Amino acid sequence: MIEGLVSQVSSWGVSILAFLFVLGVVVFFHELGHFLVARWCGVTVTTFSIGFGRELAAFVDRHGTRWRVAAIPLGGYVKFLDDANAASQPSAATPDALAPGSFHAKPVWQRALVVAAGPAANFLIAAIIYTALNAAYGVSIVSPRVDQVVAGMPAEKAGIKAGDVITEIDGWSIESFDDVVRIVTASSGRTLAISVDRNGQPLNFSVLPDLKEVPSDLGVTLKLGDIGITRVLPARVGTVVADSPAEKAGIRHGDIITAIDGAPVNSFEDLVNAVTPAAGRALSVTVDREGTKLALTITPASVEATKPDGTTVQQGRIGVSPDRPAPVSVSLLESARLGVRETYANIVQTITGIVDIVTGRQPADQVGGPILMAEVTSRVVELGWEPLLRWTALISANIGLLNLLPIPMLDGGHLVFYAAEAIRRRPLSQRVQEIGFQIGIAVVLMLVVFVNLNDLMRLGKRWLFGGG
Repeated sequence: MIEGLVSQVSSWGVSILAFLFVLGVVVFFHELGHFLVARWCGVTVTTFSIGFGRELAAFVDRHGTRWRVAAIPLGGYVKFLDDANAASQPSAATPDALAPGSFHAKPVWQRALVVAAGPAANFLIAAIIYTALNAAYGVSIVSPRVDQVVAGMPAEKAGIKAGDVITEIDGWSIESFDDVVRIVTASSGRTLAISVDRNGQPLNFSVLPDLKEVPSDLGVTLKLGDIGITRVLPARVGTVVADSPAEKAGIRHGDIITAIDGAPVNSFEDLVNAVTPAAGRALSVTVDREGTKLALTITPASVEATKPDGTTVQQGRIGVSPDRPAPVSVSLLESARLGVRETYANIVQTITGIVDIVTGRQPADQVGGPILMAEVTSRVVELGWEPLLRWTALISANIGLLNLLPIPMLDGGHLVFYAAEAIRRRPLSQRVQEIGFQIGIAVVLMLVVFVNLNDLMRLGKRWLFGGG
C-alpha cells in the first residue's frame, strides 16, 4: 500500500513538473519576445517576471532589469519604465512629457512591434521546436492513399474508392494521411472539396462528413467529422507506457500484434476494438517480434470514460500507442518547411475551433483551462520527450493566437488601439481607452471563470460517477 502511494505521489510530481515545464517554456518565450523588441526599440524594461505574486527568486542584470520567478506560475509579464503593469495600461500622455526610455514615448509603430513580438515569439518557438524534432528524429509520413471505404459513409456516397490518393482538401495540399485526418475531423459538418488522384486521373468530390461524438476519459466530448476512409497499417507497437499492462506482459516497441484470443488483428484499429470491451479480462495475445512468434497474456486495465450524457463506462487499456512508418531523414531546410507548415496548421485549426464553438457547431464544454492542460500534459509526458515537446509547440502556437484576439487587456486589443491611433494620427482619448480596458477585463475574467468552471464540472462528473 505504501509502495503504491509512493508511486502515485511520484507520478503526480512528474505530471506537475511536466505541466510547469510546458507552461514555463510558453510564457518565457512570449515575454522574451516583448522584452527583446522593447530593448531594440530603446524601451527601458524594469521587470521580467515568470509568474505572479510573491517573488521566489530574482536577480538584476547590468541594464537594471529585474528578472524574477514568482509563486503563481500561470503567466508572466514584462514591466516598462512608465507602465503600471506590463504595458497593459492605457496612456494619453504626450511623448514629450515622458522619459526617453518610456514605452509610451515611442512612435506607434514601435509600440505595435513590441506588443506583436510576444505572439510572434510563440509562433516562432513552435516552428523551431517542430523543426528541431523533424531534424533530430526524422519525418514519418503515411501516404494519403485510401485503403478502405466504409459502406454507406459520405466518402462512398460521393464516389471515393479504395486506392484513390487524396491530393487536396479545401485548398490544402495534402502530403500525408495525417493531413486528411486533421482536416476531416475538424470539419464540424462543413462540406469539403476533396481532390484525388485515381490511377493518374485527377477527380474532384464534394463530401459532407458525418459528425460523431467522441467522449474521452478526460470528460471532454468532441464532435468529429468522419467520411469513412481508413489506412490499413499493421498493429505495430510504438510507445509502451511505463508500468502498463503491456509493459508488464513483456510487450516492446516494434512488436506487431497479430491476434487476440485467436481472432486476427490486421490493424491498430482491430487492436483497439478488441481491447476496449475487455477491461479486467485476461487476453491471449500473439505477437510477431522480428519474425519470432510469441504468446503473451495481457489483462487490460480498467479506465473510466465519460459519455456525452455524463454517465461513465469502463474501457480496457493496455498502454500502447501505434508505431508509424520508420522515420526518414530530411534536410534542415525541409525540416524547417514542415515545422512552419505544422505551426500554421495548428493556428488554422485553432481559429476553426473557436469559430465552431461560437457558432454552436462544437460544444463549449470542450474548452478548458489550466486543469485540463495539466491533465493532458500528464498523459503526454508518459509517451516521452518527443510527444511532450510537440505538445509544448502546439500550446505555444495556441497561446500566441489567443493573445492576438482583439480584446483589450490582450496583445490583440493593444494592436487595435494602435491601429486606430495610426489611422487617426493621435491616440484614442483616455476615456475611450479606459472603457475599452474595463470591457477587456470583464471579458477576460468571464473567460477565466468559464474555462475553470468547465474544468471543475468535468472533474465533478468523474468523481460523482465513481471516477477519480
